[in-house]
Amino acid sequence: MTPERSRVSPMRTALLGLVLAVSLTSASAAPAANPPSELICHTSNPEDCYPRHFQAKDEFQTVHDDQDLPPGLHVRINMQTGKKEAKINVPGELDPALDGLPVDEASVVVVPDQDQDERPLRLPKGAPAYSPVGKIKEPEQEAETFVAAMKMLRKGKVRHGHAFAEHLEELEELSHDIYYGMKIAEDTKVVKALLCLMVSNPKKPAAADASLAPHDQQAASVLAGALQNNPSALEKVAGAWPELMDAKCPDAGVSTIGHALYSSLAPYNNADAAGDAKQSASRVKAKVLVINGLLKNGTIRGEFLSRGGMDHLLEVLVSEGRDWAAAQRKAGQLVLDNFLDGDMGATLGLWPRVPRLSDEQCRSEALKTAEGCWDYHVARITKGNRYEKGHWSTELNAKLVVARGGDPTAQADGSQRAEL
Repeated sequence: MTPERSRVSPMRTALLGLVLAVSLTSASAAPAANPPSELICHTSNPEDCYPRHFQAKDEFQTVHDDQDLPPGLHVRINMQTGKKEAKINVPGELDPALDGLPVDEASVVVVPDQDQDERPLRLPKGAPAYSPVGKIKEPEQEAETFVAAMKMLRKGKVRHGHAFAEHLEELEELSHDIYYGMKIAEDTKVVKALLCLMVSNPKKPAAADASLAPHDQQAASVLAGALQNNPSALEKVAGAWPELMDAKCPDAGVSTIGHALYSSLAPYNNADAAGDAKQSASRVKAKVLVINGLLKNGTIRGEFLSRGGMDHLLEVLVSEGRDWAAAQRKAGQLVLDNFLDGDMGATLGLWPRVPRLSDEQCRSEALKTAEGCWDYHVARITKGNRYEKGHWSTELNAKLVVARGGDPTAQADGSQRAEL
């Protein structure tokens, strides 16, 4: 560099300092685009950690299954890897990966904001039931990872190696696609294998790679993805339901799927060997999503009630600690969507089936998870979150009071008076 170019005039120095001062002041005053986020660490190696809240950039990055996605991002499935990817959305921007490819409405996938809690929109009263019309568009070639994962599951042998765990993770990403969800649901051997994994004893080593979720959680995520907003897939599973319920799972430590399916929701059946409550809650949450999808079928819904499913689901609400908040919210939404909220398609009058037990009974160790204690525990959670606007328990508590023939407004007023 020449001496002339290396010299900077005093005036330029002053201007540069002024610009930097203004920039730093603006940066400190403006809210951070990506606020500090807690990390998710599945191993003791810090390099394997990643933020719980996805940090979007201008280029596509892989989204981990347990990350929270902020709304408004450009999200896609990488059909080469089968993984979900996201970036900052630029309106009108074309994806270079689509250059030269025909794109029509059948190939567009709309990913809802996670703020919507994966619940369908409320339907106006009297609206006809939705029925998908037309043939599901098939991809020109099925993803290689999908074919490999399906082949491994059809063999019916659980493998604890890294490859099997990765195949399950990739299958979960693809299961949200209507085509792949249908392919999973119509293969009874694959559904049986996934259900057997889901009800398996999690105390056994579930995945060779600790950075991946346990097999029971992975299998539940695959089934939940296949059933979500895919009534044709549910119809396929329901058609094989008697066969599936009688199927044996020799590697899962249970006699039949029917014997263990609904009790797999209970927290004690999802206890983590290392005592990690967050991991146990994640397992339960994934399984609640599966049951919620299955209960859209009337036959399965009736079986769930007759086999004590509500007792096991209540155990999720009884669990204490912040780690259980997400699983408890999903349990509450299951009850609303299927039994108490007609606007969400629930069949009213099926539940509650038993009288409400007293608060004293529900505080006892012997009866605290009895079906008649739903009222007590929902009201308890509502009271504990009374200052949180829109908390899920508020609506559930009100709907449950109405189902009992009471007045939720009067109960709320009475609760407020009692607290004063």
